[in-house]
Amino acid sequence: MEESGSIIKVAALLLCPCEQEEEEEEKTAEHLILQRKRLCNQRNEEIKQIRNACGNWPTKPETPVNNYLHIFVIFVKSMDFTGLQ
Repeated sequence: MEESGSIIKVAALLLCPCEQEEEEEEKTAEHLILQRKRLCNQRNEEIKQIRNACGNWPTKPETPVNNYLHIFVIFVKSMDFTGLQ
């Protein structure tokens, strides 16, 4: 359980470095994880794995962490943070 707490804390601190089309939108971890276009391939793989595990998508932002932590960890580890800018 310690690992999930650490991931949640790290995810809460992440800010997406992208230039968003709408200035009002915040560059939150939720944007980075659920909406960032450069992560589309990784997110599609995560969605496929969650659906294969009998999960639903779209889902609440906290569901991948709470219910599919092992899949979410693979998704986060697949992110190239240097290439997101």
